[in-house]
Amino acid sequence: MSDFVTWRDARSAFRLLDELKQLRHDTLAWRSHLVAGLSTLVGAQVGLGGEAPEGGLLDGSRHVGSVDMGWGTGSDRRVWMQVCERQEPELDPSDARVAELGADSFTCPRHLLATDRSWYRSVIFNEHYRPARINHYLLSVLQVPEHRAVHFVFLFKAHSDAPFSDRDRHLVHHLHGELGLMWREASAVRLPRRLHQVLTLFQAGHGEKEVAERLGISPRTVHDYSKALHRRLQVRSRAELLARARALPQPPRLLMQDVDGVGAS
Repeated sequence: MSDFVTWRDARSAFRLLDELKQLRHDTLAWRSHLVAGLSTLVGAQVGLGGEAPEGGLLDGSRHVGSVDMGWGTGSDRRVWMQVCERQEPELDPSDARVAELGADSFTCPRHLLATDRSWYRSVIFNEHYRPARINHYLLSVLQVPEHRAVHFVFLFKAHSDAPFSDRDRHLVHHLHGELGLMWREASAVRLPRRLHQVLTLFQAGHGEKEVAERLGISPRTVHDYSKALHRRLQVRSRAELLARARALPQPPRLLMQDVDGVGAS
């Protein structure tokens, strides 16, 4: 396979991004679709994805909204997942390099994070990767400072497969970066959580009384929220409000974005 990203690759990546937008309200659904789509694009057998608070990437107990797929058997999955329960120092020789990268966004194959010598002698490879019949991996980490979060995608190839190519790395990195751009643009026009809930229900065709019933608040409060939306988005009518809302960035929803009491979706 060529190491260059082709026009066909780019078209497939942007199609995948469009599909993620359609699933944006369901975090686990869009993330599963992302992992499945990227696995297909780069020929990965197993894929994982999730998010964590800033600084929490190397602590599996702090991961949220994680999904995984593609395991050959349930036993393969169990033996690999057991690594999350182990706390021994130097279990994974790539951790040191990941820690050095700190708050950077990056996409790296295993050989750029740990030498072959240290990797194939490591506990994590011999007690988890080898029994799970996986070897080469590609780790993509995206810092999302707007939500004080980090989003990650972990892709693995079968033990007998060739390593990920430069084309694979660039494709995953750029697609992940486009997600980051969507979150950054949405953050610039982010609405308080309650206003966003009201706007979402307006977009679904509900009137103020129905919105009040669904949210368990009074119609008068909904009306006040409606006026606040008109002021924030600088519109004069419901039709203008809905038109303006369609033009707003529509990124997939992160679970971490709700921690500080606001949400984009």
